[in-house]
Amino acid sequence: MTNVKGLWAFIGALVLLLLAVTWGYYQSSGKLQSAAVVGDKTISEAAYVSALKQKFGKEVLDDMINREVVFQEAKRLGITVDQKQLDKEVAQIKESYGSQTDSEFAEALVKQAGTSVKALKQEITYQLLLQALATKDITVKDDELLTIYNNNPDRYSKPMQVHLYQIVVASQKEAGQVSAELSQGANFETLAKERSIDNLTASNGGDMGWISMNASRLPDEVKTVIADLGTNKNSTVVKVGDQYAIYRIAEKRDAEKRSFEEIKEELRREVAYAQVESLDTILEQLRKSVGVQISGQMPH
Repeated sequence: MTNVKGLWAFIGALVLLLLAVTWGYYQSSGKLQSAAVVGDKTISEAAYVSALKQKFGKEVLDDMINREVVFQEAKRLGITVDQKQLDKEVAQIKESYGSQTDSEFAEALVKQAGTSVKALKQEITYQLLLQALATKDITVKDDELLTIYNNNPDRYSKPMQVHLYQIVVASQKEAGQVSAELSQGANFETLAKERSIDNLTASNGGDMGWISMNASRLPDEVKTVIADLGTNKNSTVVKVGDQYAIYRIAEKRDAEKRSFEEIKEELRREVAYAQVESLDTILEQLRKSVGVQISGQMPH
């Protein structure tokens, strides 16, 4: 379900929820605070929150309603999210960040997306439940799934993965100096901390985490260089954009093909979901089923 681009959709929804929580807090607290002081003009917290509500209010409320009806209807029908599936979705996003440990992933989410692992899991759960509700009456036969599986062998093959490290510098001259130091026995991780200008990996000794060889985050010129690079060997200098990098592979995981039984349910959900005409229609039906009363409007 998820990919790197999909993450930003999650983040957008989480930002909306953050706004909603912020409004709820200040409305319930009743505190009259200043949001900012500009010269001799004070912008009150109430004015700030009011402006947010006026600009984003309907979108946030609709989003909150949609989430609530999905969770309520899923509970009523006994539809739950499989923990293994949830863990897999989180792992895919973790991999896209290049995080090796849970703490690194949590830190990366806060720094780069302004959210938490808990909030991300809640968002993924919502998306999976919505998909399950939208496809609950759609039947897909096993022979249809098997045909798709057999006709797309590359799609269900897991590519080789590498645990990759990098040192990124600004000039070819400096890259040559770093390469020479490595050839003389300098420690790769130590040099990465001292010389690399990549903000995301320098402090971790250049550790990019586990990366698939077909990952979009790896430029083609990098894939070409590391494709035949041995374990614990340093690459030649690679020009990446206007910067220069040296790579090192700590470990490798061989490519493997996923079995039909392994991916059958995942494929079934995908095929069924492709037959859903409109999520907006599904959400409107769920609203009517659960019952929604918006202040000042007739029940939905």
